[in-house]
Amino acid sequence: MGLLDRDIVNCRALVVDPNATARSILVAQLREFGVGTVVQCGRIVDARAQLELKAFDIVLCEQGFSGTDYSGQQLLDDLRRHQLLPLSTVFVMITSEASYARVAEAAESALDSYLLKPHTASALGERLWQARRRKRILKSIFEAIDEGRYEEAAQLCLARFNERGDYWLFAARIGAELLLHAGRHAEAKELYDAVLTTQALPWARLGIARAQIDGNETNKATRTLESLISRVRHQPT
Repeated sequence: MGLLDRDIVNCRALVVDPNATARSILVAQLREFGVGTVVQCGRIVDARAQLELKAFDIVLCEQGFSGTDYSGQQLLDDLRRHQLLPLSTVFVMITSEASYARVAEAAESALDSYLLKPHTASALGERLWQARRRKRILKSIFEAIDEGRYEEAAQLCLARFNERGDYWLFAARIGAELLLHAGRHAEAKELYDAVLTTQALPWARLGIARAQIDGNETNKATRTLESLISRVRHQPT
């Protein structure tokens, strides 16, 4: 496939998979794309240790780790909770499970991409290219968040949403989260509502329910969640 982009040679990537063969394939594909440094781990605990020590531009992580109490999703949640994963890092979850529940869980955790096995090198390359492009375009937002300039980040998100710039829906999601964390529930709900008028995304409905709960509108939140659950039940698995 060749180089993904001109900066890929300066990138550091981490591959996390309990299967040695699967790891070696992913490592080979990343090197084929031109990634400068590739580190691999077979255990969640080793991956976390690596991410504590140094920053990676790309993380490819298997979802399932049989025989352990951990999963790729739990690693991602732990990294975000302890702020060990910069927003500039592309995190791709790799799994053989394609159920609606699993995909919804991944979408709710704001993954950069979700790749189903078996996959081709071109499929992985396409997802990495798209995710890295989004990171570049939204760089100012991510930098503001990583540096604790949350109000500035929220305003940048709102501006991109209002202007319908590239990745405006993605920016709207980040902006709504920032507003919720700042206790600005009415503004967050207004943004989620605006998203729903353009595209009925499940995460937007979940966001509305969260804003309603945080704003002590329990009855409204219950109705919103019941509506979402009804829609989910009719999704194919």
